[in-house]
Amino acid sequence: MLNDQPDIQMSRLPPYLQYLPAFEATARLGSVRQAAAELHLSPSAISLQLKKLSDATGIILFRKSGRNVALTQAGRDFSQTVAISLGQLDTATRASRKLISGDHPASLSVSVPTALGIAWLTATLVDFAQGHGISNLTINEAITAAEVDWAENDMAIVYDNPPFTGKYWRSLSEVRLCAVCSPTLFPRLDLRNRDGKLSSVALLHEDDGGEWAKWSVAARIALEGNTRVRVNSVAQAIASAVQGRGVALVSDVLTRNFLNEGRLIQPFSTTINAAREYYIVCPVDRANDPILRTLADRVVEQLRPGRDQNA
Repeated sequence: MLNDQPDIQMSRLPPYLQYLPAFEATARLGSVRQAAAELHLSPSAISLQLKKLSDATGIILFRKSGRNVALTQAGRDFSQTVAISLGQLDTATRASRKLISGDHPASLSVSVPTALGIAWLTATLVDFAQGHGISNLTINEAITAAEVDWAENDMAIVYDNPPFTGKYWRSLSEVRLCAVCSPTLFPRLDLRNRDGKLSSVALLHEDDGGEWAKWSVAARIALEGNTRVRVNSVAQAIASAVQGRGVALVSDVLTRNFLNEGRLIQPFSTTINAAREYYIVCPVDRANDPILRTLADRVVEQLRPGRDQNA
């Protein structure tokens, strides 16, 4: 009986495991030809494996889309499960090797938006690396997922909107925009005598001015006779506001510490939704990497209401 046990266990494995790499590559690339090139197989071999997988599972996985293929809804659901499963196998393999060798993760590369890094995220990443024995930490800069060099980064925090093709993502925080300024500037605003107007100040913004217009409507405050100052980085807008050079319309995620420390104040209670949000993004096959999951949890925890982001 003992000799029969391995055969019994193996018989419980799905008969189509060998076809999953071809399916994952085709689903990710949207092309049989590209999947064949990546796996060093012929397109006909990929097509045959996909047919056998479809027959074995009873799922219609793809439909034609011009010269390419597109996942059906059932295929998309199956693709998510396959990607996570393959990622778990890869993660388990790496973790087992580390247990055998006694190694700690040697390096970690994370891309972050500049302003978020300056506000608090860089400090969080440094603390995380030191606490987890990571001897080489690289912090790169990018705002959107498309700007991230995925050959150089394990994970990214982006200010963007999904979907992010071929990536796993997790919402970090929605973004509310609020008007902030230095306490030294506040007396000059003379709000009691402005009668629903904000004028004769510098309005600091990163976009084309549309967000200030949206805020003006929401707050029912007219913006008249102001100097519009457009900067290429929200970090510059925040720095200028801290220096008393104007009123900035910026994210609450970036200004929380400045407000808590009294370096900035929020003279108006009105806030508006930003056009984008913050997301934690990584390659789908790394979604269950223990280090990346722990780091993502740490970053999310830092944004918990009432949490000091410098703690």
